[in-house]
Amino acid sequence: MGIFFWVITIPAHRVFAQPYIDLMNVAYFNSPDLGKVGKDKNPTRLDYFSISATIPIQFRNKQNAFILSPFFERWTSKVQSITHFSEYHYGVVLPFTLLETLPHSRWTLLTTAIVRMNDADINRYGQWQLGGVILAARHLSDDLTYKLGCYLNSEFFGLFIVPLVGIDWRINGRTNLFGVLPASLTLEYKLTKPLYTGAVIRTFTNSYYDSGPNYMRIDENQLGVYLDYYPTRRILLNLEAGHSILRKIRGGEWHHINNSWNADNNVYFKFAIAYRFRTRN
Repeated sequence: MGIFFWVITIPAHRVFAQPYIDLMNVAYFNSPDLGKVGKDKNPTRLDYFSISATIPIQFRNKQNAFILSPFFERWTSKVQSITHFSEYHYGVVLPFTLLETLPHSRWTLLTTAIVRMNDADINRYGQWQLGGVILAARHLSDDLTYKLGCYLNSEFFGLFIVPLVGIDWRINGRTNLFGVLPASLTLEYKLTKPLYTGAVIRTFTNSYYDSGPNYMRIDENQLGVYLDYYPTRRILLNLEAGHSILRKIRGGEWHHINNSWNADNNVYFKFAIAYRFRTRN
């Protein structure tokens, strides 16, 4: 699966999280076959659509929480040289997360089990993957938290293990830096009360069952700038534009990569709408 996180804040004496939580998020990005800059490979178009939710269940002690994060995604990939793989690949994902504040310490621990179906079709024959995340956070102050951990998943190309490092830093009253690499890193700046802007680095690594023993692997890395607008206190409208970096689309038989298509990097455009709770400016 792609590396992803729903990092959440609960009303505790210390904050473990980015400066907001999306209880519901719908996102779409399109990377068209556009322009000629850096286009020395196969013409490529990528579309991505996702719907996600975050459902926190707080414990009585106000320090810990259980979190459900159901998630649906669809990739549409069109590379000129690919003729025998599906254009559409789907993911249905259910992470179960336990968020614990360790007693008498400045540490918080996030443990996640992930069950997902990644396939060219969503049906009873769909192929499943299992994975998990362990992420520990050290709270140095109310404005600065460091995070370390590990992600693993049973991808179709083999066991995928990635070390994780993250930060949540309130630089000043208008500026936040937060994220977990290599998943994502976001710089956010408050322009006015309803408007925020910033820059983001984001990566996806996904493998999907296709046909027979075959699978498709999509590696998409993005660098972009965005504008967030809050027409109401809780509703978010997000616009983002940027460019892909080191994009790869590969296919093969399980646990082997037989083909690697030279997919063009290109610009991308993203739109999202969310029901968001901000935990700080």
